Amino acid sequence: MTRQDFVIDSDRTHATFWVRPLWLKRIEGVFPVVEGVARRDTLSGALTVDLQIDTRALQMNRAQALVWAQGPEFFDTQRDPWIRFRSHTLSIERLAEGGPISGQLSLRGITRGVSLELAPSSCEHPGIDCPVEVSGELSRAAFGMDTRRLVLGDAVHLSIAVYLRDVGTTHAQP
Repeated sequence: MTRQDFVIDSDRTHATFWVRPLWLKRIEGVFPVVEGVARRDTLSGALTVDLQIDTRALQMNRAQALVWAQGPEFFDTQRDPWIRFRSHTLSIERLAEGGPISGQLSLRGITRGVSLELAPSSCEHPGIDCPVEVSGELSRAAFGMDTRRLVLGDAVHLSIAVYLRDVGTTHAQP
């Protein structure tokens, strides 16, 4: 097997989230620190992605909202500072076409199967020349964020714009 490895270009990659209180404008934030790898089997074109979002680096407009979002009611950054997504295998063509991308998402120490939506690519080399854009909706309740149910919607909207750097090809030993 020959494998091409990519690392997530942390300088250009970012993630955002938002959640909507029942009667107010949405609460939103930016995660400027996203790390991880993507691996492509050069023979089959099969691709897997393993990325992590650092909730300790979360940026929000209001200090009070940041304290709440990083606290035990929401991301619980002290207990588990990373959001991690490990994709199931997908074809390289999926990057150009877009569509669902499934995998395992870990948040607050809880891992669940999720399906995110991959946007169709706008360039010839997705991830290198333009971002690979992924978005989805996570259930707060599924990840143990069950406080404030009367005033805060269950859906957490997550968007990630990923850029990659090619770090080379690995040849398997016979």
